[in-house]
Amino acid sequence: MKFGVMLPHTNKVASTDAIIRTAETAEELGFHALSVHDHIVFNGHWIVSGVRGIEAPGDDRNLFEAMETMTFAAARTSKIRLVASVIVLPIREPVLFAKQAATLDVLSNGRLTIGFGVGPPLTPSDKETTKLGKHRSNAGKEYDAVGVYGNRGPRTDEYIEAVLEIWQNESASFQGKYTSFTDIEVFPKPVQDPHPPIFIGGRSEFAIQRTVKYGDGWNPSQPSAPQMAENIPRIKALCLEAGREPVRDFGVNIPSVIADSDEQADAIARPTVGPMFPGETEYRERTIVGSPETFIRRVREFKKAGVNYVELKPLYPDMDQFMRQLKLIHDEVMPAVSD
Repeated sequence: MKFGVMLPHTNKVASTDAIIRTAETAEELGFHALSVHDHIVFNGHWIVSGVRGIEAPGDDRNLFEAMETMTFAAARTSKIRLVASVIVLPIREPVLFAKQAATLDVLSNGRLTIGFGVGPPLTPSDKETTKLGKHRSNAGKEYDAVGVYGNRGPRTDEYIEAVLEIWQNESASFQGKYTSFTDIEVFPKPVQDPHPPIFIGGRSEFAIQRTVKYGDGWNPSQPSAPQMAENIPRIKALCLEAGREPVRDFGVNIPSVIADSDEQADAIARPTVGPMFPGETEYRERTIVGSPETFIRRVREFKKAGVNYVELKPLYPDMDQFMRQLKLIHDEVMPAVSD
């Protein structure tokens, strides 16, 4: 079981010192990865770093750019992986993005894992397990700002293929509906062969099919253990039907708090992420919140479902408390769930 931790690169707590402290501490404690999420337009509604109402000098609308944040963290570390979970690919120009990602892979000595997703849905449905609220309206403004209209799925698939074409060929050509180029030379190429591992985000059927087609890993946001248990064997079977090696990494991107007691952990988590969920069951199933014993039990539930990577989005009232959470995970959780 591998553990990643979201860098504090968004909301009020985001700062150079917070990012450096988290990156260096996570590497020292043996975490597998540092992760970032991605938006260009961000209204501060979706809390990921800290907690709602945290006292810090920044602005809740801060969201440091994902690729630059990972490059900054790469310069302060030497072993820990850098996971983009996920890049909202429709808002990225694919030729420039291919060069940015390849450059980061070189500068980090092959530590990049790149996650791709389409971003939050613009149309509400009765299948949603989180309340998107202003996050949905923010996404609409973001797509409009960069000129992304229509179905984002085909655009995302096309951009992935264009990026792979650039990464894997000295002279790259691609003709598509959304991007086209002929005989372009984009260097450097990634260090990792044939390219950095690709994680696919999202829990929709489209995301599952995209994982089967392009993914080295599937890393959905806030799934439940039963959802993972249902879909992991299915993804493996679909890979075999498609004549490819099965996806090897199955992750969960999930809000978390670990504290001395369940009550202490819940007091930190609930005011911020509780309102995201339609009810108590969803809140409990789609977070990992509790004492070390509860935290271990929840991680084991995901492990039993086939998950081998837990990407934590910790909630914390201050950076010292965040560091204590990382230490508790190292001391109590990692040994208990290791193979």
